[in-house]
Amino acid sequence: MRRALIGLIASGALAASTTVGAQSLGDRFKQFMGSVDGGNANSSAQQLPESEVVSGLRAALADGASAAVTQLGQNDGFWGDAARRIPLPGWMGKTSGVLRGAGFGDQMDSFQLSMNRAAEQATAEAGPIVRETINSMSVRDAYDILQGSDTAATEYLRDKAGDDLAAKFEPIIANTTAQSQAVSRYESLTSKAKPMLQFVPGMNLDVNDYVTQQALDGLFAVIGQQEQKIRANPAATGSAIVKKVFSTVSR
Repeated sequence: MRRALIGLIASGALAASTTVGAQSLGDRFKQFMGSVDGGNANSSAQQLPESEVVSGLRAALADGASAAVTQLGQNDGFWGDAARRIPLPGWMGKTSGVLRGAGFGDQMDSFQLSMNRAAEQATAEAGPIVRETINSMSVRDAYDILQGSDTAATEYLRDKAGDDLAAKFEPIIANTTAQSQAVSRYESLTSKAKPMLQFVPGMNLDVNDYVTQQALDGLFAVIGQQEQKIRANPAATGSAIVKKVFSTVSR
């Protein structure tokens, strides 16, 4: 039966082988930075120190990142959200009908739940790394971010903190998945099928690496959504410094 299942896995895998008004925040910030350099912005903007502009951006990003970590780093943060739920690994998802027909449906469901629980536990620990990255942001970083796309800050965070977050996530995920019998069965099956699957493009048979990458993708997707909301309405964060900075720059 196991040999037949491995064959099914291998064959299936191989076969499947905001705008914010007329003027954007970036334009507003560029206008403000021009006034710092002696441009023609109004006196109100000229009187606002660079440190306050950076503090305002940091506060806004911290608010958005905190919301994302809180949303995903709780029970059902991934599993209870259809948009963020981590799917079965590609080859397993594409052959799920065959596997379920062979009687492995319950094990697959248990395996998927275990992956999502692991991601939730890991994401709950993301706060300090994200916060440190935000706090290290320079005036130049802030200028580039506000000139960038609606998710420029998210891209900055992923570039600066992605590797550190992955290093933080993986041992937490490994510890969680090690307690799952469903994950143990998955690893046993894939270890036997690996000789037949290793040449399939994009194949990732390491469950902990797979969950780590999926967790990071989910986290930054939600941070990106939060960033877009902040850019659309910065005053809605409820932060006095954010409101002060962006209302001044927008004049």
